[in-house]
Amino acid sequence: MVTDESLRTTKNATAAMFTVLVQVLEQRMPGIEAAFLERLGHAFAETKNDSDDLNGVELMRWTQSLLSGFDHVHGQGSPFLEGR
Repeated sequence: MVTDESLRTTKNATAAMFTVLVQVLEQRMPGIEAAFLERLGHAFAETKNDSDDLNGVELMRWTQSLLSGFDHVHGQGSPFLEGR
């Protein structure tokens, strides 16, 4: 049985893995992070109001937040693993 906590942990790990992947790609192909965030923003805007799957929408938002360092609660912060 999937619990709320195990689902949250899985979404958090998935967002972190996508973030790290995009960061590594950015080092080798500058500009890919900005392109990814732009496309992710379009995907989020397209699905946030139409989706019955709030978990998917939340995962997109978490990935965007980890990459950009921005969230709507804390404002602008540092991107995940910045400087490491």
